[in-house]
Amino acid sequence: MKKHSTLKDVASRARVSIATVSRVINSNIPKSASKEVQDRIWSAVKELNYIPNTTAQNLKTGKNKNKPHKVIACVFSRCTISQADPFFLEISQALESEMLKYGYLVKYSISSIEMSEDEFLTVLNQDSIEGIVVLGRIDEKSMRTIKSLHKYVVYVGLNRLNFDIDQVICDGYDAAMMALEYLNSTGEHVIHYLGECQNEVRYTAFYHFMSRTVPQNEISDLIIETDFNSEQAYSKVMKIIREGIIPKALFCGNDMAAIGALKALRENNIKVPEDTAVIGIDNIEMSQFSIPMLTTIEIPKEHLGRKAARFLIDRIINGNDINVTMQIPMKLIKRESTK
Repeated sequence: MKKHSTLKDVASRARVSIATVSRVINSNIPKSASKEVQDRIWSAVKELNYIPNTTAQNLKTGKNKNKPHKVIACVFSRCTISQADPFFLEISQALESEMLKYGYLVKYSISSIEMSEDEFLTVLNQDSIEGIVVLGRIDEKSMRTIKSLHKYVVYVGLNRLNFDIDQVICDGYDAAMMALEYLNSTGEHVIHYLGECQNEVRYTAFYHFMSRTVPQNEISDLIIETDFNSEQAYSKVMKIIREGIIPKALFCGNDMAAIGALKALRENNIKVPEDTAVIGIDNIEMSQFSIPMLTTIEIPKEHLGRKAARFLIDRIINGNDINVTMQIPMKLIKRESTK
């Protein structure tokens, strides 16, 4: 007998979490995930001939039409859950897993940069949403909108926000300083920065650190501004190499930028770490499979996601009014890309 495809099979084929597949298939909101993610999921559904078994799901969960799911929403600062953003994917998976323990479904995963203002408001105005988790620093207007519509909001990220909400932080400034101090301890004193600059604490840390030894008017020569993704980082590093600039050391604002940099250096026969040392921040899973394996600062992503879930549950159940900021420690992961 031919085995029926499962939700897990669809998730594996679409390269997303099981919760994301469930959310897209069952949601009546078109923006429950990005278009690219939705397209992948529906393609997988078609290829695998997956048929949702609603009756079985209701029996398994003990739920029925008269007992609706308890629902929260997740707002992403960049893109919604996809392979393009493995850092937030790991956090969101831990968040979803922890929320399910308390009977909550992360039904909506949205990003204000992927939808119009009206679409954003349509999702946030759902009566069923009991709380919001914000992953990453979003613009002030979007945050004010979220705060005006929902009482229970928790933020997770590397940059502290000037908002009166619960925050679960792994301080990006401290993580950057840890990376820079380590590079410096290995004998690297002229360090380039690869990453975002505007309102970014990792860049601020770099600027403060380099100001100790480099004249301020020369620090700009050490900055390679790029979005935090491997494709653009790769292009920016290729560009400076063509211009004859070979950094002795690269501090990358996240692992995705570092992985793009490693590819550019490798294609130009620049040895890492002998010619250029490279360090990142995040310790995403693929950092241990890069060539060479990436030295990085580990951000405890699963811990961040689970803590955010517990903060939100505590708000919803107990109605606590005192806002709390929790700082989670990071640690250095030494691999092959530094001396």
